[in-house]
Amino acid sequence: MGVDADLRFVGMYPSSNTQTCEQGWFCPYLFASARTPSVPRANEFAIAQSFGPFLSGDYLLAHKLLSESTHTLSLCEANPTIDIGTNRMLILFTGISPFRANMWSTSRRPGCGTIIFHLLDGCPALVVPVTKNAPITAWSPWTLSQMRASQYSMQPQTPRSGIYSPEWQHEQICEWLDTIISLPHINEKVRDRYVDVLGRSVSLVINGALALDRCQPLLGKLDPERAGICMFRY
Repeated sequence: MGVDADLRFVGMYPSSNTQTCEQGWFCPYLFASARTPSVPRANEFAIAQSFGPFLSGDYLLAHKLLSESTHTLSLCEANPTIDIGTNRMLILFTGISPFRANMWSTSRRPGCGTIIFHLLDGCPALVVPVTKNAPITAWSPWTLSQMRASQYSMQPQTPRSGIYSPEWQHEQICEWLDTIISLPHINEKVRDRYVDVLGRSVSLVINGALALDRCQPLLGKLDPERAGICMFRY
């Protein structure tokens, strides 16, 4: 038996397609750790946030993903062994897969959750200091599948059209990060221009994901419908 996950959504607006379920692409992570998520299909959102229940594995996973990331962009000291006086948020593009047999039920095991994370060398991770208002985990609703489809879509890429736009995703993530970032803990060298540095860093994370379209044969078993940008507090 699991418990309900405390999910809160930022930037909600009516969905253009109530049958779609892409915005819940990261839910299996919560499901695997016995935290049952509920994402309404009637609304879309800019960012989904999970505020609990908290598991120590959340921080351990953030540390592992950080250590395995080939490139890291940091607005503060990223090393988790160094106390900077506040929490940090890891933002990265990743894909998730079930433990085995391509069934998510195999990832929800007694006493533990087992899930496969895919990290790509060309996608940098970003670390920013955050306040106590930051969630445990969060994710952007746009999937790699939607990112790819938008590049060949004839429909206009406008907000709330249901069509992915990198500029819009960039705006959604930056506006959300601006509400939880801890300014006093940003590196002094970039503190005065952190808005520009943050914007450029988020662009690199998004562009890294968009560039994957040119190396599809190398992605192996990565499911584009279960891949996107997520965040972990640590």
